[in-house]
Amino acid sequence: MHKFDPKNIEKLDNPTRRKYMPPYKTLERFGLQQKGEGVFLDIGCGIGYFTIPAAKILEKGKAIGIDILDEILDVAKQRSEGINNIEYKRCEEYSFPLEDNIADYVMLSNVLHEIEDKRRYANEIKRVMKNNGKLFIIEWRKIETNYGPPTSHRISQDEVKEVFLSQGFKFTNELEVSEHHYGLIFEK
Repeated sequence: MHKFDPKNIEKLDNPTRRKYMPPYKTLERFGLQQKGEGVFLDIGCGIGYFTIPAAKILEKGKAIGIDILDEILDVAKQRSEGINNIEYKRCEEYSFPLEDNIADYVMLSNVLHEIEDKRRYANEIKRVMKNNGKLFIIEWRKIETNYGPPTSHRISQDEVKEVFLSQGFKFTNELEVSEHHYGLIFEK
């Protein structure tokens, strides 16, 4: 199972990623509204690439970033200094340190291909989402590229849909995020 190596932290925010997946524009395409409200949960938040813009977009709301790696959360916290509606927590892979039904929006960007038991993971996401909450998934296309995880570790759109539909989510839309990434939207 491919796992992100924190030694590659510079890959989490660089000019190429910003060109192909600009965080503000990507979040707006997924439905976040400027001056909006609600709780945005970024699972596998890394250095806050989407968490920080979500906090700024949801001026009347809150952004929470969770990750399994303390060293990456430390970087996210430093990058978020001065932003009052943002919080970071360390989590376990299948256990999020959050109460039930807390999140209006859940982001899962380039994480699902790293998860062994995807149905168990989907159930934990479902637990923390509010009814009618929106789940945004970005994943690597199952194509050969010169960067990213090995193609054999990537998960297709159909595989992702099958996992989340089997756990009671409703599929609502598919977006082209970049030439290397697809986006899927589900509702609880």
